[in-house]
Amino acid sequence: MKHIAMTVLCLALASCVGTKPTVADPIDTLVTNLNASHGLWINGMYPIIELPADAKTEQVLAAAVKMTGFDQGHIKTYKIVEVRTVQINTGRAEPYSAALVESDLGMKIFLFKAERSNRWWTRFYDVPKKEQNKPSEATP
Repeated sequence: MKHIAMTVLCLALASCVGTKPTVADPIDTLVTNLNASHGLWINGMYPIIELPADAKTEQVLAAAVKMTGFDQGHIKTYKIVEVRTVQINTGRAEPYSAALVESDLGMKIFLFKAERSNRWWTRFYDVPKKEQNKPSEATP
């Protein structure tokens, strides 16, 4: 019986070799936190971006970057890492777009949504440092 338990333990440990450590997905974490606030996150000012409702992510982001300042200044360089649709509860579940952005001011999540009259609601969120660390590739 002792040998069986030891064999099972060794097999379990061997199956973990070479697996990548998991890091929380920053967009999922933000959505969870916003949904837990019961819609209070939506309050506050945001830049008025006048673009058609079918504007591309890159266009909306470029306009928001020009109009949004941070404690460290304005974003000068950035790269979109990922874009996806998320459901956020503002009293009812609504679709928003979320872009993970790598910038000279650190990782940010750009949350945006087309509104009526060719306007866009936008907001940037900082990605916490612990969620910015990408797992390293295992080397054989």
